[in-house]
Amino acid sequence: MNKEALEPTKERKGRGPGKKPRLLCTSLRLPVHVLDYFDKHHEYSKQAKIREILVNYVNQQTGANNA
Repeated sequence: MNKEALEPTKERKGRGPGKKPRLLCTSLRLPVHVLDYFDKHHEYSKQAKIREILVNYVNQQTGANNA
């Protein structure tokens, strides 16, 4: 018999309550001058800063207060 078939599989723990929801991967094309700005002003946290600005903008437009 197959040894793997006899061993019970462990269930992976999901993201429990109080955890931030997962982020989705997306491809976003931006003008060169926009990326140059983030390269210059946010060299080490460029992706996080772009995400923060987009989330804040959407929250302002929709009145949502999601983290």
